[in-house]
Amino acid sequence: MRKFTNGARSVCSLAILLAATSAPAQSVRAQQRDGAPVALALDHLELVNRTATAANGEIRLDAAPDTGLAWIAGITRTEGCLSLDVRGSNEFGRSFVGIAFRGVDKDTYDVVYVRPFRFGSKDPIQAAHGLQYMSMPDHPWPVLRERSPGVYESAIGSAPDPDHWVRLTVRFRSGRMQAFVNDAATPRLDLPLLSQGTGGRAALWVGNNSSGAFRNLRDCS
Repeated sequence: MRKFTNGARSVCSLAILLAATSAPAQSVRAQQRDGAPVALALDHLELVNRTATAANGEIRLDAAPDTGLAWIAGITRTEGCLSLDVRGSNEFGRSFVGIAFRGVDKDTYDVVYVRPFRFGSKDPIQAAHGLQYMSMPDHPWPVLRERSPGVYESAIGSAPDPDHWVRLTVRFRSGRMQAFVNDAATPRLDLPLLSQGTGGRAALWVGNNSSGAFRNLRDCS
């Protein structure tokens, strides 16, 4: 029978601890990388209040007043995980880019999105507005910010260039929503879902007067 010294036991315990703590990080990154690709093609999109163009493997939605959506064919689930790259711009008050999920129609859905013009802000209060979760129509961001300041939005983490791609991964299951940015293993937002879960559609999403680009959509459910 093999015997372990105290030192060996300590090394073994440390190895087990490191494996346990690294597993969530590996799981998140594997989901982002290895999830099933979902085609982003013009003939797979149902557009609402936007015009779309496709080039170099990405979809771009133009800017227009009010919210714009591009419903994605083939995704219908009230619980799951979606991951994609989004790109906005460093235009103050004119860049809001993300993904809608648990959607019913153009007025009823949940969404996680970024405000790229907030990424590099030196003001921590403004930087904390970089990532947002809201649920339409009952829980728009102004109401959430007024009632629960700092809860439904967050800083982006290590601030990327506001004109560059950002990867968003959104998990929505068991009554909770988690939003991850780039390769982070820890969610920037981890919250109870606000919607009642009656719909399961997903869409590319841009806010008022905002354009946006999207690529590399994966179903990581």
